[in-house]
Amino acid sequence: MNLRLTEEQKMLVDSVRKMMEAESSSVRIRAAEAAGFDPLLWRALLDNGVIAMRVVEASGGTGMSLFDAILVAEQAGRHLVSVPLAATVSGLALLATICRDSNSNAARKWLTAGIAGIPVVLALKELDAQVQVLPAPPGSVALVLDGDALFAVRDLPEVGRNLGSAALALFSAGAGTAELLASGPQVRVRWQAAVEEWKLLQAAMLAGLAARAVEMAAAYAGERQQFGKLIGAFQGIAHPLADALAEVDGARLLVWRAVWAIARQQPEAAANVSMAWWWSASAATRATACALHTFGGYGVSLEYDIQLYYRRAKAWCLLAGDPQRELDAVADRLWGDAAAMPLPLAGQCELEFDCGEQAHAFAAEVRAFFETHMTPELRAHAHHSVAGYHAGFNRELAQAGLLFPHWPKEFGGRGKTPFDMAALAEVFEENNWQRITGPVTNQIAQAVIRFGSAGLKQEVLPRLASGEALACIGFTEPSSGSDVFAARTRAERDRDGDGWLINGQKIFTTAADVADYIFLLARTSNDVPKHAGLTLFLVPMTLPGIDIQAVHTIQDERTNITYLSQVRVDDRYRIGEVNGGINVMAANLEIEHGGDQYRVSYSSMYLHVLKWARDTMHGAAPMLAQPEVRRRLARVAVHQTIAKDLCYRAIWAGIEGIPERAFYGPMSKLFSTEHYRADAADLMDLAAPWSLFASSGDLGHLEMSYRQSIGMTIYGGTSEVHRSLVAEQGLGMPRSRT
Repeated sequence: MNLRLTEEQKMLVDSVRKMMEAESSSVRIRAAEAAGFDPLLWRALLDNGVIAMRVVEASGGTGMSLFDAILVAEQAGRHLVSVPLAATVSGLALLATICRDSNSNAARKWLTAGIAGIPVVLALKELDAQVQVLPAPPGSVALVLDGDALFAVRDLPEVGRNLGSAALALFSAGAGTAELLASGPQVRVRWQAAVEEWKLLQAAMLAGLAARAVEMAAAYAGERQQFGKLIGAFQGIAHPLADALAEVDGARLLVWRAVWAIARQQPEAAANVSMAWWWSASAATRATACALHTFGGYGVSLEYDIQLYYRRAKAWCLLAGDPQRELDAVADRLWGDAAAMPLPLAGQCELEFDCGEQAHAFAAEVRAFFETHMTPELRAHAHHSVAGYHAGFNRELAQAGLLFPHWPKEFGGRGKTPFDMAALAEVFEENNWQRITGPVTNQIAQAVIRFGSAGLKQEVLPRLASGEALACIGFTEPSSGSDVFAARTRAERDRDGDGWLINGQKIFTTAADVADYIFLLARTSNDVPKHAGLTLFLVPMTLPGIDIQAVHTIQDERTNITYLSQVRVDDRYRIGEVNGGINVMAANLEIEHGGDQYRVSYSSMYLHVLKWARDTMHGAAPMLAQPEVRRRLARVAVHQTIAKDLCYRAIWAGIEGIPERAFYGPMSKLFSTEHYRADAADLMDLAAPWSLFASSGDLGHLEMSYRQSIGMTIYGGTSEVHRSLVAEQGLGMPRSRT
């Protein structure tokens, strides 16, 4: 994956932002509300080449790539431009391609006029008996398709007051003065591609608008006091904004993904465009409502700008009609005959949304290993929980370099990248092989590598690397829950030797019944703040005084309560400094706060239900042919795509050392697990009553996923914890935890 902007693109964004700040300020936006159009802004955009940015230089434009145009559109959305930007940019791009294809004098005339300043807007629907609304100020020319013929239509009837205070016009058959520009099958293809370009530009504007609205709400919540506290410190304010930010980030990534997919000619490119349009429209509506709500009664006051964002978010996404219908297009493009939908030319695009050829090759290696080594007995033994752990197969994985291949070679690994590991997790899931003992042991091993003594590394790491030993985590306690720093398990200096005496209990110590070590958080001082008096130990499970009690869960998983009574452990098993556990914990939780391990389970559920819909007949056609089934699975497909992009972004940011990465991991985990839970419930409804039953089939997997998904909103920190992290680190809001 690569989401880094080039230096030229950074300069482009900065210059456009400065222009928008000057030409589309709050004062200017309000001044343009009556007419719905700002002629001074329009002239500034013309003079800076923005309106013709998708027209090649040879035809009088600035020849921007589609992605560069998306970056401009995002800034236009953030500044609520009072001009029909997306409709004119895509309209002029259409005229330029028509001129190139047919050398039409009429098309050339209107392209020249458009570049000179006449608003030439793209009609988003074909000519029919119904009236359509166009974002068109007075004097505009509309590009309308009738069959295979493209017309320029003038003298459009104007529309009065409307939700977004935009200059709108109406068009229907027979309205205005029409002039034929070109005709033929290729014209229709070009028009269809222009509509797809409009979707992406308008989606980018919505994403920019929504992002700015959320930022405004967060800033207000950081200034407004109620009950003696900043309202941003209340989770009822912070958490909805964190959810909104995750949705808006997802919208932006979907738009970028669609551009990348077009540029790389990916088979799901057309579906990605529809995903981006549907999700951006939906997310912007929700985000701006959340943002306005944050302002309370002031939010509905015309004196506050947030209402401008609320109104325009909904108005902008209704220009093409009901945006919810785009879900049908997502389904048709994923599973029907619309995958080959004409798309705009993307031009140069440095983005990358794939995990890379190296990761794909590694996945093939892992897949071949499973095909060779997974005996019928092992397949019967396989289970998603720790019950699926098999000591012999664990050692085989280690011998093949597939247990911890991302470890440094000096510790027995192969130096594989995080994206290689993401690909490996997909293959493990394909084979229903548990992904608990390995990742948990790895999490602990990383702490040993970074903070353990040389002697401890020498003793422990070879055992873990060979698959001989496992480790489990002992952070949570019955009385502390997610507040791990409130731990009461006590570690005191052993007066009889160079060691420690540990007493206490830990809960949710998954795999403790098969583990050789427990990574234990213990209190070593009560004379300092609670977070500063903690120390971590790697305690051998064979020591006297350790007792394990099983706790069975609704997910067909066993976890444990681990009791420690007068457990004597040598000081060499201490990880990090005495009372320095917070430093070790911070590094450790950064690993756990990523969402890809949960996203893989979510993806598996989706693929199983999709297979059920394809294989199960409803009358003479498969279930997937039913509109409601297609629509609901299309919704999950969109959520799935966003979840993957958010998770991959977190992985990429960690590799690249991106400063914003602090909240990328929590956001990916929050979005993935919450949508896993919600979509599991919805798909259970969709497949009822057959989804009720436990089985080894596709719907049996769905039933298990429904039970599993709720736990994933709790494991690795609850969704509430992650919402707080996103609000604080992603939006700069006050701390919402004490």
